[in-house]
Amino acid sequence: MQFMFKTILTSAVIFFSATAAFATELTPGNIVGRYNVTAKAGFQKVYVKFRVVNTREFEIQRTYPDGHSDEECNGTYNLTNSFYLNEYAILAANKTFKGIFTCPSDRNKKIDFNIDFGDTTVEDLVKGTTVTVTTSMAPIKLSAYVKKQ
Repeated sequence: MQFMFKTILTSAVIFFSATAAFATELTPGNIVGRYNVTAKAGFQKVYVKFRVVNTREFEIQRTYPDGHSDEECNGTYNLTNSFYLNEYAILAANKTFKGIFTCPSDRNKKIDFNIDFGDTTVEDLVKGTTVTVTTSMAPIKLSAYVKKQ
């Protein structure tokens, strides 16, 4: 009987450790890395190389299908929490990446943007996930596919 209890307990621990309840939450420390981002803006696809350098800084560079790239720009960010009621009227957490960057060609021009991660986890970023992007450059929400390299 005791052996059966240990077996069931071990199985339960393995099962629950594989569920989303134990997924790794996004923090400034665990999003450091390189990302490929693809977004649709109207009828045009935009490709971006995005690198989170540390817990405060990032680099961003637009690339084109023919292989050439724009200059590499850099900026700072904050990862914020917000709370909302989801469709089941349950209080849920939402992560938002708030960034602002400048480019070497014009340091006076600042571009700010928000990436709404929703309930995305670190594991989702590794597999690839869709996020919502808003920016000061356009008064629309863009859907972007983000995948950690």
